[in-house]
Formats: sequence, structure tokens, C-alpha cells
Amino acid sequence: MNSKERVLAAFNHEIPDRTPMWYGAAPEVTQTLMRMLGAESEEALMQRLHIDFRRVRERYAGPELRVRADGSRQSFWGVDRIGDYYGQPYTHPLAGVETVEQVEAYAWPSPDWFDFSHLRAECEAWPEYALIGGPWAVVFTDATELVGMSEFFIKMITHPDVMKAVIRKVSDFYYEMAVRFFEACGDLIDIFFFGDDLGTQRSLFISPEMWDEFLRPDFVRFVELGRQAGLKTMFHSCGAVSGLMGRWTDLGLDALNPIQRQARGMDLAELKRLYGDRLTFHGAIDHQQALSFGTVDDVIREVHTVIDTLAPGGGYCLAASHDLLLAEMPPENIIAMYDEGYAYGRYHA
Repeated sequence: MNSKERVLAAFNHEIPDRTPMWYGAAPEVTQTLMRMLGAESEEALMQRLHIDFRRVRERYAGPELRVRADGSRQSFWGVDRIGDYYGQPYTHPLAGVETVEQVEAYAWPSPDWFDFSHLRAECEAWPEYALIGGPWAVVFTDATELVGMSEFFIKMITHPDVMKAVIRKVSDFYYEMAVRFFEACGDLIDIFFFGDDLGTQRSLFISPEMWDEFLRPDFVRFVELGRQAGLKTMFHSCGAVSGLMGRWTDLGLDALNPIQRQARGMDLAELKRLYGDRLTFHGAIDHQQALSFGTVDDVIREVHTVIDTLAPGGGYCLAASHDLLLAEMPPENIIAMYDEGYAYGRYHA
């Protein structure tokens, strides 16, 4: 099997020759691994680690975004952030919003600010790999950052129509981005990857019933958009999200990333029992303990445990239980995860 065939077999709950593997990392992690392994390019690193996916992304080409002397920067949503890589939002331009008219009057970003022209050539360069793409579409996250999380939660009760208007403006933006993305290369990619963060370490941010009211309609239209394009759909959410997994599966989602198994209610054996015949699990190698604070031997044991639990019958792709490998993870642990995944993840007739 080549990588594309391997991944699609796993997503179809068929038996691949080995467990497919995914790579996502903060830039400094990639640079460290390239130095350690003597890889002259990111592509050479992907090949050394036996990564089966390649991700293609749109490029920002809109108005220049403000960067201040203290290193803080403005996102295209108009939210100011400070800190490395992710950064933390510290301004909320829709704080205090009271009416739908105020929401409509905000200076919303435009999909015209993004360039999709390179996507087709990038896809054509990787015909043997599983291609994953689409705008990140973090509707809930961006909506809460625009308003401020505490205020957003309060106004879901006191001003539900206003918060729904914020959600819909964010969702409409990402929907149009996805349409343009698929127009550019939808016939070449395999998986539409969109996401949000709906869970904490201990629970969901909002109840399943509130998810139904506020976020379900947009989740449905993204899944349906991917399906209409002939793609598998994969959703990202960190945290304790078992309370929504049944809904997502019933709505036709194909895969979930990153399976944060240290979070409450995310027992791998139980999740496999409940959803393993319909949902592909993507991730699950523990980043909170094994990868960040364990030894190489701990990581090897973790790889064995996760593969033994999630890989039988197909429906599993190996990756960390956080979408990105982070700088606090010892690089030898990361390498061990992929080397052991490649060796141990082989299926036997």
C-alpha cells in the first residue's frame, strides 16, 4: 500500500498494512527534529518519520496585520494576541455587543484576503500521500475570542440571538473559505479537516443541549459540504468531548482528532466499543504525560497500548493526543513514537 491507500483503508474501517501516521508540530519542534535526524527539508523529515499525510493550506494575502513592539500581533479577526505560536487573546473587539445590528456592523474579514492559487500544484506534487486540507473553521473559538469567553457564555443565556449572530458570521466566513478551497483542489484532496476546542480537561465548555442550539447547525453544514465534495471529514477538538461524540458520529463525521485520552471520560477502550465501527480515531498518544515527561520506554509502552486498543479492525491513525507536537516534548520521545509506531503498527493476517 502507498500512504493514500493506507489512510483511506483506515478511514473506511478496513485493514491497512500498518497503522497510518500523522505529523503536526510547532515550527521549533520541526527544526529541532530536522537537525537531529539530518533532514535537509521538512519533506525529508516527513519521509524519515514515515508520515502518511500531507497537509495543504491557503495563504493569507490580505491587509497587513499589526505587530507591536512588545511582540503582540493582531489576527485577521481584529483580535490582539501575545505570546509564542498560539498566543493568548487580550483584546475582544466585540466585547459589550448588545444587538444583532452591532454584530452586522463589525468590520468582518473577507475570504478575498486569502490565496488559493497554489493549492493545486502542491496537491499534484504528492499523489501517493493522503491529502488533508480546508480552512480550520474554529467557529466557537473565534466567536468566544471576539466577544471574550466569560461574556460570551453569559450572553448565550442573556442575549442568545446576538451570540448566534456572531457564530453565524464566523461560520459564514469559513464556509465560503471552504467552498473556495474545494473549488481549487477538492478533486485532489482526500480529507476535509476542520475543528474547534469544545472540551476542558474535565468537561465540555457547554452542555450538549447548548451545542445543539448554538453550534450543531454549522457543524452539520460543514460535514455536508465535505460529503458533497466527495471527501472524508475529520473534526478536531481537544479535551473531554465524549459527551458529544455520539452526536458527531450520528451526523456523519468520519474521524475525530486528537483523542485527548487523559481528559475525563476519554477511555480508549470504551470509545472504541461505542464508536469504533463508525468513527476513525486520529491521535491518542498521550502528550500530557508520556510524550512530555516520560522516557523513551514510556513512549514505546504508550504506543503499544494505544495501537492494541484502537487499531484492531482499522479505524486508527497514530498521532499525539494534541494536534501539535510542542517544544516541551523531548525530541527523542517524538522520534520514538514514530519509530515504534512504524515497527509495531503492522497488521498481520
